[in-house]
Amino acid sequence: MYLVRRDFVRGIETVEALTGLSQADFDLLSEVAPQAMEWGDELVQIFYDTLFDHSRTAAVFHTAERAEREDTLLKWYLSLFEVTDAYAFLSNQARIGLAHVRRDVHNQFMISVANKMRLVFFQKAVDTYGAERGLEVAYAFGRVLDAVIGLTAEGYELLTRRALSNSTGVKPFLLDHFVHLSLDALEKELLS
Repeated sequence: MYLVRRDFVRGIETVEALTGLSQADFDLLSEVAPQAMEWGDELVQIFYDTLFDHSRTAAVFHTAERAEREDTLLKWYLSLFEVTDAYAFLSNQARIGLAHVRRDVHNQFMISVANKMRLVFFQKAVDTYGAERGLEVAYAFGRVLDAVIGLTAEGYELLTRRALSNSTGVKPFLLDHFVHLSLDALEKELLS
């Protein structure tokens, strides 16, 4: 299990470097918390309306769990405005990857609906704070969201590969080798 943690830490370092996310983004979100936290209910509503309105994403959920999922997302959203340690926050995001693997929440679902959430937040930030300040706030939120998306996707892939390796006894490098051997045939099938 040490390797999983090590690889996830590398993922954190990578998303920080590629997104430019820093503690300053969380500090800016903290500054605008009084107003931006009020957008939580609407963002959560849009998020889950979108998921429940599409058959593939709606199938992920169990009967009558919407309120529980909404509560979880709202708590996560509100937590963004109280982060005092960006690294600790990102480290905690490993749980999202685990939850997504357990529930078969594919990365395309998460990335697509997160983008919808981003667009609504961006519009609200610009409407509330004006173009210049609104974009600063929106970009900070965007960097946080991009880092979380990156880590969730990384976690989904990493945890799936490690679980497959652990359950079959096939080493991860060998799994990668088998995947690479299959790519030409998959490409032909995809493009036919």
